[in-house]
Amino acid sequence: MKTYTPRPREWAREQIEAYILEHALTADDLLPPERKMCRMWGLNRCTLRSAISALETAGRLYAVQGSGTRVAPRFRRTLQDLQSFTEYAAESGFQAETRLLSFSLVECDKTLSRRFQRMLGDRLYRISRLRMLEQMPLMIETAYIPHELAPGLEEQDLVTDSLFRILKSNYHLRLDHGVEKTGITLVSEEEAKHLQLSAGDAAFWIESRTEAPDGIVIEYCRTVGRADRIEMVSTLRWSDGKETRV
Repeated sequence: MKTYTPRPREWAREQIEAYILEHALTADDLLPPERKMCRMWGLNRCTLRSAISALETAGRLYAVQGSGTRVAPRFRRTLQDLQSFTEYAAESGFQAETRLLSFSLVECDKTLSRRFQRMLGDRLYRISRLRMLEQMPLMIETAYIPHELAPGLEEQDLVTDSLFRILKSNYHLRLDHGVEKTGITLVSEEEAKHLQLSAGDAAFWIESRTEAPDGIVIEYCRTVGRADRIEMVSTLRWSDGKETRV
């Protein structure tokens, strides 16, 4: 039976990733000097630099002239929290930016009618926005909101303000609970252009539905996000003495 032997650069990448995990390095933490890493893993400088370059391209590391190689920041998305992108970014200390890609009124088709439990033809706002962190594209969010729940939404600031805050403060909508699903998708040519990827690259796919206490769906959102810049986090809680994933 043949055994798998990784190429030197891939093996070096694995050692760097393992070092980051073993030492619990987080955003902006410094890796050891190249000379030390070469000694640690028996690598030549060329192989190590090739591995570092590949990890920089993947968004895992970044280099600062005269300061060494550091762990790149990643956007942490906690699946159990009902928070907006703006709130997540602020809590993580990131500089966030939003670009409005499109805003329109659409009618419920069969899929949206089922999502919202509404009649075919009911009007919905469709809002597509590019989310960025530290001037790097992170994800595209396309949200649908019933027109009758937020009339005049087109007049609100959907670039610098939080959509959730607008819905709560300006329209007195109570965002009480939601359902979220995640998976892997392949980006389209249009998505790739905005996310600075190649068409067909793998990305996170997130589908969420946010409801009021009475079960009325306030927002349905589909997100496509860069897998190299987003970290999905789920918590474990104890229930009746058993470990339960939620």
